Amino acid sequence: MAGSLTKAEEGTAAAVDWSDEAVIYVNGVRRVLPNGLAHLTLLQYLRDIGLRGTKLGCGEGGCGACTVMISCYDRTTKESQHFAINACLAPLYSFEGMHIITIEGVGDRQRGLHPVQERLAEAHGSQCGFCTPGFVMSMYALLRSSKRPPTEEQIEDSLAGNLCRCTGYRPIIDAFRVFAKTDDSFYTGSPSENANGQAICPSTGKPCSCRNETDVGADESSLLSSVKTYLPCSYNEIDGNAYSEKELIFPPELQLRKYMPLKLNGFNGVRWYRPLKLEQLLHLKSCYPDAKLIIGNSEVGVETKFKNAQYKVMISVTHVPELHTLRVEEDGLQIGSAVRLAQLQKFLKEVIAERGSHETSSCQAILGQLKWFAGTQVRNVASVGGNICTASPISDLNPLWMATRAKFQIIDVNNNVRTTVAKDFFLGYREVDLEADEILLSVILPWTRPFEYVKEFKQAHRREDDIALVNAGMRVHVTEAEGNWIVSDVSIVYGGVAAVPLTAAKTEKFLVGKKLDNGLLDETFNLLKEDIPLAENAPGGMVEFRSSLTLSFFFKFFLYVTHEMNIKGLSNERFDAANMSAIQSYTRPVTVGTQDYELVGQGSAVGQPMVHTSAMLQVLSVV
Repeated sequence: MAGSLTKAEEGTAAAVDWSDEAVIYVNGVRRVLPNGLAHLTLLQYLRDIGLRGTKLGCGEGGCGACTVMISCYDRTTKESQHFAINACLAPLYSFEGMHIITIEGVGDRQRGLHPVQERLAEAHGSQCGFCTPGFVMSMYALLRSSKRPPTEEQIEDSLAGNLCRCTGYRPIIDAFRVFAKTDDSFYTGSPSENANGQAICPSTGKPCSCRNETDVGADESSLLSSVKTYLPCSYNEIDGNAYSEKELIFPPELQLRKYMPLKLNGFNGVRWYRPLKLEQLLHLKSCYPDAKLIIGNSEVGVETKFKNAQYKVMISVTHVPELHTLRVEEDGLQIGSAVRLAQLQKFLKEVIAERGSHETSSCQAILGQLKWFAGTQVRNVASVGGNICTASPISDLNPLWMATRAKFQIIDVNNNVRTTVAKDFFLGYREVDLEADEILLSVILPWTRPFEYVKEFKQAHRREDDIALVNAGMRVHVTEAEGNWIVSDVSIVYGGVAAVPLTAAKTEKFLVGKKLDNGLLDETFNLLKEDIPLAENAPGGMVEFRSSLTLSFFFKFFLYVTHEMNIKGLSNERFDAANMSAIQSYTRPVTVGTQDYELVGQGSAVGQPMVHTSAMLQVLSVV
């Protein structure tokens, strides 16, 4: 059904046939979205239609209680793609032509518990139950998106965007460990046993009673009995990546459905557009210079919900192919502004594996920073260009774009393209070098040269899923002259210390031409203190600690470069072991815990690891 055009739109020769029909599937059920819901988030819609398992927690994409799985069809690879998102920030119309699966679509009373739900309940991974659906959906999405069992590290990473205030995470990790590729018993349906016939817990290697029948109520008993017929689960190719014959497949209608440019409305005069071509996008931008371009909505959603920001016209650029470029070129990488951060992660890993390490130092630094960028749900929807143009003072990536000599390609409504270096793009607090008739087209990330080193830094209150107190991107290029290694080019950029990413200009100028040796440190520290001043009343507080971080980051960078030179046998500078520990990558073993239950009295339930009464209902989210 074609929507009527505004007077401004009638002026285009393109005569775009804007559609106002939006079709989605929710848990396998086809739904036609009425026009007028552009102001709604996916979470609001799901709860309005009675799917209350998806919870509203923080409302800003930080806790994971609203996690659902989105499935779409890639017409290039001819495969379904599955990923977890935060429904609390996701605009409803963004998922036109997609399949949404909520906790209710994973398991229910009729079909029984899904293996993910069963494991979480049996391993005591729920207490109050509020966050439980989000954990189930994050794990479920990981399994659906993996063609083979994930590693334990991948499981923990997929849960980094989910918070729980009850369990302490250990039982949740224990519950899901059986899905890791280190254990095959869950997929074969034949768990190992000891000589006495007791089941061996795959996560601890000790006898366990998780699968023993316990004295539970009638409802829970019926659920458990139905679960036994649901096993085993195994990977297959139902819709590309599904892994059980009872999974909801990607709807065939949506595979065949032709995408149409959308023009929809919302409360209080809100207009929603989804162009399919760059030409359509540029025309809309010429008609509505103040329109807000959105992709993941992870920043705009927070602004409208908590900062009372109002945008009358919103343009979703998720389907404009020119903004989704990911290409290896002779002089570096071209990264479209609409590329999602999770896509960028995957792409950078491939590039690093294929190219020489001396060319990909910048790629490695950006990949390292992305690991700690929000949670998986946010990275699955947030875009490169959205993060850049938001111009947050604590952006984790903007200091790196500046330090790596990245360039931004900008296109205006007349198809004129200009290029600006990242260092000149950020003009003030939330202010960038973009005119009202321009959009960010792509990022050009140059290859690093031999003896050029790039490193990322970030310090937050907690390691996973948190904003930075201070972050930084640093780069140095050294050349040999008369037997010495001289700094020929250097970039030192900090975030979280000013209204824009701040370049240590005096320090950079001082370092150029200097010999790279230990004596350089003290003088550099003194200059950095002048270059990166923090007033006592600086926003964010903790001024003394944050000031110390700026020096600490440079010290770590100096150690890192020296160590890399030492490995190649190019430097004789040495540091003691205590100092060198500062450059070791932050790693910790996968979470492992044990809990012993002692039998107190013959036939007594005291001390037994019994599944609590509500667990089976909480993983179904019916409470």
